[in-house]
Amino acid sequence: MKGRIKKIVIYSSSVFALLFLIGGFLIEKYYNENVRKQPKMYCYEYIRGGDKPVSVLVIEDLGLKEVYLSYYRELESGKEPYLPDEIPLKVMPKYSPVYVMGYSEDSLLAEVVSYYNRGPNFGGSFTKGWVYSKTLHDNPPPRKSTTTSSDKE
Repeated sequence: MKGRIKKIVIYSSSVFALLFLIGGFLIEKYYNENVRKQPKMYCYEYIRGGDKPVSVLVIEDLGLKEVYLSYYRELESGKEPYLPDEIPLKVMPKYSPVYVMGYSEDSLLAEVVSYYNRGPNFGGSFTKGWVYSKTLHDNPPPRKSTTTSSDKE
């Protein structure tokens, strides 16, 4: 009797684990396919002035919305704002595309997903969060040329 119960438990556990793995794979596959169907944009800003684009802070929790917007409003007004401890120092890559999943009700924030490949030694990264909508652009920022006039001769 105990041997039969043990076999049933092992069999049931194996089937559950297999279904869990297959289900997780399918959910991940279809989620990523859906993300890649969304509009592709680039996330960077020139708010601080100058011609060098900078990466944009991202928040994962909409509870930080007002603090986050306050930070960017102060930047836009020319002030160098204090970055509150509530905002984690997490950024979106400026030269890699982000997929826009949607906007907040007031359209001030956009929910984005980034797949960032850091090369064969470090692998890829997945970031999802909310960014200031004004920092989204259709094209990547221009890259500065590293050649000098002496290099061209």
